[in-house]
Amino acid sequence: MHEQLKVEICEAVRDLEKEVLGIAFSGGLDSSLLSGICKQVGKNVSLLTVAFSRRRDIKISNEIAKALDLGILHDMVPLEELEHGLRTVLSIIEFERIARLENCLCFYYVFRLASKHGIHTVLSANGIDELFCGYHVYKNSYGDKDGIVDLMYTLVETAKRDKEEVDKLSALFGVEYVCPFLSDGFVDFAMKIPVEFKIKSKDDDLRKHILREVALELGLPRSAALRFKKAFQYSSGMHKAITRLAKERGFKRKYARAVGFSGKMEAYINSLKRDVGLGQRKD
Repeated sequence: MHEQLKVEICEAVRDLEKEVLGIAFSGGLDSSLLSGICKQVGKNVSLLTVAFSRRRDIKISNEIAKALDLGILHDMVPLEELEHGLRTVLSIIEFERIARLENCLCFYYVFRLASKHGIHTVLSANGIDELFCGYHVYKNSYGDKDGIVDLMYTLVETAKRDKEEVDKLSALFGVEYVCPFLSDGFVDFAMKIPVEFKIKSKDDDLRKHILREVALELGLPRSAALRFKKAFQYSSGMHKAITRLAKERGFKRKYARAVGFSGKMEAYINSLKRDVGLGQRKD
């Protein structure tokens, strides 16, 4: 099973014909594995990372990039630029989950970074968490294999819909956005890997075991292969940055809950969304 997974991962990226590829990079398991495989099959790749609140987030990515012996480009987005990015993203995408908005915003800045450096194709490892039980929600379904498989199908379809929104942002910069692990062939193969190779128990906080084992066999640094799951918006510091913006704009938790929102960030985003909508109607 391990050897076939290696083959399938390689095949997912081997046929990409672009001369230069950018990879949305966090230094975690998924993006590190994608980067290492691209290098192994002879692709010319540059790693792309963005951060919003702490230089430590860029430092981690730099350390893993050095261990992979791959070049990295990074951008530290100032807080004063973030609201402009939020308004732009809100004017383009549709979202029903804050997580989708945050993910799209991160990629907006990744695409901007790629465009600055003449990179016209950006890859991401999206699909891995869905297919290898990377999310915490899989723990709740442990013991029900059919339930886990159904959940995988649902989350893969959600990831594909999310990609359609991210595609709208990549088009702003003339960049093609590619998710090789959401290809039909890779999804079909990964869905057939037994659940017990991915998650071991209800208390399994690591998960994605077969993928981590393959990453180590391929020579990825242990710091990346065994790193716990941390979503892009958290590893980049973007979630904290938006929360800080909301606070600076005067949004408080008590007020947010009084008007029907779970927190100040949600109330702040709704305010921006309303302003963007009014601006579009005026045009």
